[in-house]
Amino acid sequence: MTRLVILLLIGAAAAQFQCPSEDGYYGDPVQCDKYYDCYRGTMTEKLCPDGLVFDHIQAPKTEQCNYPFIIECGEGTALQPAQPTGVECPRMNGYFEHEDPSNCDDYYECTGGIPVLRTCPDGLVFDEFSGTCQWEHSGVRSGCVEKPEVLDDGFTCPNVTQIHTNGQMLDHSRHVKPGDCRYFYVCVDGRHPREVGCERGLVFNDVTLLCDAPENVPGCENYYPEDFNDLRPIPPGKN
Repeated sequence: MTRLVILLLIGAAAAQFQCPSEDGYYGDPVQCDKYYDCYRGTMTEKLCPDGLVFDHIQAPKTEQCNYPFIIECGEGTALQPAQPTGVECPRMNGYFEHEDPSNCDDYYECTGGIPVLRTCPDGLVFDEFSGTCQWEHSGVRSGCVEKPEVLDDGFTCPNVTQIHTNGQMLDHSRHVKPGDCRYFYVCVDGRHPREVGCERGLVFNDVTLLCDAPENVPGCENYYPEDFNDLRPIPPGKN
């Protein structure tokens, strides 16, 4: 259906609409975000803010517009021309997918054309049709690529498999922190990096993936001074 035909239908619907005997607010039968304010036989045509639709559930007593994922429009109904304010907000109001189709957990909440970046909790992806975060395994999105979690020093978990000395695969891989024998990274579930440290007097052995005596780890033999009172304090949560 061409834009001209749609505009003609909308114009015809407005011309044909007649206020009922009861005062109130009534939705347009063709355009989902248009409605009429009927008061003592006088009709005033109104439009919802761009991105919202007339809430016919609250009508005719209440004048209210709502999100289209809350108020369902009939199939084939029209909307006013979009007023985008950038790739983040294809309409002035609403919840919209991230412009990168592989980024499924970020989305934008647009109010008056101003976007606010939101992020779904772990394991969820944003579904624009429902305006909510849904379980990733539900299949509502495809082509998703998980964003790596980055620590302040730039470390991200590599996509590797590590085997413990007992022959079992590690659920939480461990990685050397460059320039420091004692501290290392643990990748929780292979995705979430955490910096941890060995007990005082020990260093991380990247071969056994365990804390070990300094003399067993080449390059770390002299990590600790002879006087242990000179040791730097351990940051909270790194014992």
